[in-house]
Amino acid sequence: MIHVRDVVKGRPVVTVEKVATVQTAAEIMAREHVGILAVMEKGLLVGVFSERDVISRVVAKQFEPVRTSVGSVMTRNIVIAQADDTIDNCLRKMKKANCRHLPVVEGDILLGMLSLRDVLQVEVTEKEDRIEFLQSYMFHLSPSEQQ
Repeated sequence: MIHVRDVVKGRPVVTVEKVATVQTAAEIMAREHVGILAVMEKGLLVGVFSERDVISRVVAKQFEPVRTSVGSVMTRNIVIAQADDTIDNCLRKMKKANCRHLPVVEGDILLGMLSLRDVLQVEVTEKEDRIEFLQSYMFHLSPSEQQ
């Protein structure tokens, strides 16, 4: 059973401060090739800011990215994954919350960001491993059976 801590382990955590501008956040997202940022205040996770937030809370409302703070348009009510959560548990959380990313935390420490793509990759890998095992089991002939 894979825990989310194992999936996000070793990855850089891409964050933005709550007081940063949307322009700065968009530049970070573009530079780091990510669709979501963890929003921090005094070292603590206080929200997330996604591409969806840029479109629906900034562009659609004609706010100026250089004058709008991330804190004023971020998603505040976030669903999180605990480090020891299983992939299946996280998938259920994503489905229930209708979201594609979960910040992964251990206590107050942000460990990383889990994406739906990460979850699907784990699921596919587990299924491929299971298929390989079953094929090996079904088609393996012991040395005595080969004669």
